[in-house]
Amino acid sequence: MIKHLFLVLLFFALPVSALAQTGIIEGAVLHERTGEPLAGAEVRIIEIDQQETTDANGKFMFTDIAPGTWTVSVNHEEYTTRTKTLIDVQVDETTKVKMFLREVVELETVVVEGDRLPPPTVSRKQILGRELLRIPGTANDILRGLTTLPGIGIPNDLLGILYIRGSEPDSNLYYFDRTPLGYPFHGGGLLSTISSEIIDDVDIYAGGYGAEFGLDSQNVLDIHSRDRLDKRWRGKFNLNFLYSEGILEGRIGKKGYAYVAARRSYLDLIIGLFTDDDFPYFADSQFKFVQGIGKNHLLTLNAFAATDHFNTVGEVTKITPAEELEEYEYLPGSENMEVAEVNIWSPSMYFKNGFEGQGIHLLSNFSDKLTSHLSLTHSVNFLNVEFRNPIDVKRDGNLIHFPDDPITLTARFDTYTVRVNVPVWTLREDVTFRFNPRFQIEPGLLFSFSPAISFEDSKETQFESVTIHSEYQVTQTTKDPNPPPGTDTGTQGGGGTHTERVFTGIKEAHDEFAHDFFRAEGYLQGRYNLSTFISVALGGRLDYLDLTEEVSIQPRGSINFELPIGSNIRFGYGHYEQSPKPYQILAENGNPALKSSLAQHYILEVEHKISPQTEVKLATYYKNSDKLVTKNSVGNYLNQGAGYIGGAEAFVRYRVLDKFFGWISYSYTHAERRDNPHSLYKPHLFDRTHIVSIVANYNFTPNFEIGAKWQYLSGTSEAPVNSITLVQDPITRGLNPLLASAEENFTVELDPYHKLDMRVSRKWKLWGTQIGGFLDIINIYNRKNKIKIVIDEPQEITGTDNIYLEEGTGELPQLPLIVYLGLTLDF
Repeated sequence: MIKHLFLVLLFFALPVSALAQTGIIEGAVLHERTGEPLAGAEVRIIEIDQQETTDANGKFMFTDIAPGTWTVSVNHEEYTTRTKTLIDVQVDETTKVKMFLREVVELETVVVEGDRLPPPTVSRKQILGRELLRIPGTANDILRGLTTLPGIGIPNDLLGILYIRGSEPDSNLYYFDRTPLGYPFHGGGLLSTISSEIIDDVDIYAGGYGAEFGLDSQNVLDIHSRDRLDKRWRGKFNLNFLYSEGILEGRIGKKGYAYVAARRSYLDLIIGLFTDDDFPYFADSQFKFVQGIGKNHLLTLNAFAATDHFNTVGEVTKITPAEELEEYEYLPGSENMEVAEVNIWSPSMYFKNGFEGQGIHLLSNFSDKLTSHLSLTHSVNFLNVEFRNPIDVKRDGNLIHFPDDPITLTARFDTYTVRVNVPVWTLREDVTFRFNPRFQIEPGLLFSFSPAISFEDSKETQFESVTIHSEYQVTQTTKDPNPPPGTDTGTQGGGGTHTERVFTGIKEAHDEFAHDFFRAEGYLQGRYNLSTFISVALGGRLDYLDLTEEVSIQPRGSINFELPIGSNIRFGYGHYEQSPKPYQILAENGNPALKSSLAQHYILEVEHKISPQTEVKLATYYKNSDKLVTKNSVGNYLNQGAGYIGGAEAFVRYRVLDKFFGWISYSYTHAERRDNPHSLYKPHLFDRTHIVSIVANYNFTPNFEIGAKWQYLSGTSEAPVNSITLVQDPITRGLNPLLASAEENFTVELDPYHKLDMRVSRKWKLWGTQIGGFLDIINIYNRKNKIKIVIDEPQEITGTDNIYLEEGTGELPQLPLIVYLGLTLDF
């Protein structure tokens, strides 16, 4: 069936011949990277010196051409690349051709080209940004589109944090233009924090990769933004259901380029027109400047930021006079004073979580053999949370504060504040030195320093339970067990016993954490072509982390066989280490003797191109983990856990330039883990999981495209909530009692999941401006996908004495059928 589908699509993609008395050459000149048509290009048949200029759509045509083989060249004043192509012309046939140019600002002089060693990189997948951007059902978000690739992600609507081959999200290392990206998703996974419009491509290293990436990572996502453009300046504006976005980019001189992009969600602004309720919003921005320095150096400056914000202001209920207070709790100290007014506020919250990053990078091509890439980056993760739940009592002209009644999942305090600030400075150097066309070495160093700080402040009301024996019933006007003379006690006779909460005061607390983290990492890797069909990569890392005060040695290697039929077979092995979380060592119940967890990856991959349009990739892998950090029966952290993950993947991709792209991916993952040597292995997170994704996009014309995506997930076993969603606090996370305890007490299950999404996009030209529109239909057949949240037993949040979790299981519905619209304006 698949074979027949590909043949049908290929049939539609092939050029249709046109009859003519003589041969015809008809074609288009396109931008090599973006596929955009290029107007004003000069196309010439060299042998007969016949020339045409491309029109506004990049098209050209030569008629009355004698049959034979002709050399056709294309040139453009804004491009340095001159292309020559041999074209065969037949009698009574039209020969169609597409020719490509690359712009001046690509600065090829600073990139090592020539006879590159074939990199036998295991588990590396490269996906073009312009394809991921057009996947249906992803809200124009590239990182969410990655879940259609084998072994990546839990395809669900609300929690899009990426899992790769069964590893937790905090095992993923994100880079954005060589700057660490500590906050990749808004809202714990709703949408990525980087504009998809500026992303060129994404390299995914799904385990088993070489020594170039380091400690605390079992998977790497290396995101590259654009660093060149053929136009002087270009602008784009996006408006869709979730956010609005603006982008401005362009060439600066002959060797420079810059872009600036910003976006913000706006549902809070719309809802604010009709109600006083606040609504969450997010915002992010990116900036990049690239400048060639001489012939051998390229300087890049980049900066980006993202934030999630939520602020609810409690509604106030005013009660006056005091006689109307009987339905409320006893107000301490009011027995001898007149209470003129009481303002009862509903709970409110302020939340701001975000990230900032900046980097300066120098790429230097010192010679044909030596290349250096030096980066100095600075990033900051921050988290601000404040809960408010007061009663304001105006008494004798003064305003005093008391808390409202406790309710489930609501704290009994005036305020509870968490502040986290985690800056990280990183110096990174990667060098490539080629001894000869068959052998090169790749050394590198990385130093990082993080003076992290967090603190909590709280003001809590203290009560004491008292058992009262009396001959009267106490009304809710006053509950003082010894009422002063003349106080209405509500005596109705008969006596009785009851328990009262007696106000004892307000407790204020301040808890602060500060620690300077630093690490030093180094690697050395060599690539060698043993023959024309065998190449190897061998290397290792030497890392030091001050948190555990240990030196880590991590050997890694791979071998690549290139078969005569064009297939590549790769074997890979890697040793990886995951350091304990800071709170597992530094918190009050932490264990300073903890060491890093260990993992070994074994990878086998087969890659084959059936045709220039069709490629197939197959992979199987096994990961073995030891010395995992788990808790014992009394709550102490120990290196006593073990686990394994095994799986298989298949990926078939088909492309026809400017017509069609699509793929089918399947992955199977089986994961088990045990908490200590005396316990049994149990399913962990991805046990018996099948993920199937089918993506297809077809261009009927250069301006009209339709696509579809279908996904299926067989479901997951029970997992901690912090494995499904993530508060972006990578270092101090868990050191705040409120946040750490809440994560430990929740678990999540995902039922079997599937849905179908479709997308239709269209472009128009209006007054010299390109206008685009797209229609996404999400969950076409309205599948009722659900997420289960489980609390096994009633629990009190550790360290707070005022927040309680009720036992039970709740269901959170995912997206129903949604029609999602978007507009774009290019100028």
